[in-house]
Amino acid sequence: MAFTCTVGIAILLSIGLTNADDVVLKPLKQSAPEVALVLIQGADIKPEQYVPLAQSVQNASEYALWVGIVECPLDLPAPFDVSTGVDRILSIMRSSGMTATSVFFAGHSLGGAVLQDYVYNDAKAAPGQILLGSFLLRKYRNETYPVPTMTIGGELDGVSRVTRIMEEYYHRVLHSNEEHKKMASAAAFPVVVVEGLSHMQFASGDPPALVKDRDLQPEISYDEAHAIVGSLMASFIAVRLGDDSQQMAIDRALATTWTFVQPLVEAYFEEGFYNFLPPCYDNPPSASCTTGCPWTETAQVIMSGLNESTVMVTDAFHPVSQLFPVYHHPKILNSCTGGDSSDCFLNETSVTENKYDDKADDGTAPTSAEEIRAKMNSRQAVWEAVGMQNVNFEVSDGPSICKYTNEAAYNWTVKSVAPKTLARFQKYGEPLVMGEDKGSYIFPEWALLSLEYTEMKDDAGNSYILVSSPMMKVKTDFVVKLLAGFHFCKLLSPGRVAEWLYVDGLREHYSLANFIH
Repeated sequence: MAFTCTVGIAILLSIGLTNADDVVLKPLKQSAPEVALVLIQGADIKPEQYVPLAQSVQNASEYALWVGIVECPLDLPAPFDVSTGVDRILSIMRSSGMTATSVFFAGHSLGGAVLQDYVYNDAKAAPGQILLGSFLLRKYRNETYPVPTMTIGGELDGVSRVTRIMEEYYHRVLHSNEEHKKMASAAAFPVVVVEGLSHMQFASGDPPALVKDRDLQPEISYDEAHAIVGSLMASFIAVRLGDDSQQMAIDRALATTWTFVQPLVEAYFEEGFYNFLPPCYDNPPSASCTTGCPWTETAQVIMSGLNESTVMVTDAFHPVSQLFPVYHHPKILNSCTGGDSSDCFLNETSVTENKYDDKADDGTAPTSAEEIRAKMNSRQAVWEAVGMQNVNFEVSDGPSICKYTNEAAYNWTVKSVAPKTLARFQKYGEPLVMGEDKGSYIFPEWALLSLEYTEMKDDAGNSYILVSSPMMKVKTDFVVKLLAGFHFCKLLSPGRVAEWLYVDGLREHYSLANFIH
């Protein structure tokens, strides 16, 4: 997709360039009330590359909108640079004739990450903030952020991934905290995903190296992107200044976003996503924590090898390597061996710990669980509990049951995503292929090993990812009864499958750097 940004004439006529190469755009509408917008650049993206978006906001706004775009030293936003840059550009705008008292803030990418700290500490009176290809960090989740904030993400943003925007939608729109509810959170903290939009399309021109390396191919034009994002920004500004007529546009965007993110929310729910609610562990169950992993409960049913209507499983989150003060292990709570057991339900428990590699909260790493560490009852133990005699462990638990469960996770997720998402992945994505289970290992070796993701090529040279689960399985007659009758797996999360379909599985053939037509 070709896009040429020619801003030379516009810069000469309507934009002031300061000594720091800040950019100031004077209002397009002279008779309307004045409002100001200060925008902080993303890393290595020049201020003038945001001019087309800024002009789209001005065109869509009902106000006489001044826009100042701050250039940070080395084009890398940092906390001190944002503070001094905001002061500098507001001074320039006022010396150029601006009289606006309402100053909104916006930041793209790293600019948004740094801006929100500045706004939190130094601009609490601002009427609003807009994060573009960025999001409010998790550190602000359990407190009331003082400034209403709109978050706009792109479906095909390969830098600030859409799954992190989905997480923000879950908290800010679906499950806002009590203080934000008082602020009408969906209105004060709207989160919108623009379909077909990439990370670079908040700006224009040539992408910097990091963006080119990680961003995905856009499916809308730059002009369309700027028009859509500019309209959303203008509506948010208007609503925060009291024009409720613009709320309908935001509500439509929120509804469309929910349709888009719902499959992601459901897939992440299956893993018991720690960043929806933290695990309860040994704390009493409550509305503020998640007791267990729904997908492990499904996995234990698969492991049982029985009709799902005859098995009831309750999972609990606990560190799987914990031995003291309590060793948490799966249990079979009853048997169905006496008399008429046709109406008997076998009650089982399992134990899960999710492993995450998203420590920085910058949107670049996968947010879903890298693996689900599942401690389950063996198929042999389950079959004996329902009255089967002389169950051969090598037959009951000999197959790669972890592999079959991971295939079930993959198939479940593929069926749940939107047809457009699936069609894109089937054309450009790298498939996930489940390999045979590895092991059996002993404890604690199993706990230390990770679910393996190995880059492979088929006979035709097409790449795919081989997913292999380390497993540990123990016969029911094992001499150490505390460890007998178990079958442990490193499971593939439906959340990780969904994230692969939407983002990471597209990088090899559908990124800016590696696009294969």
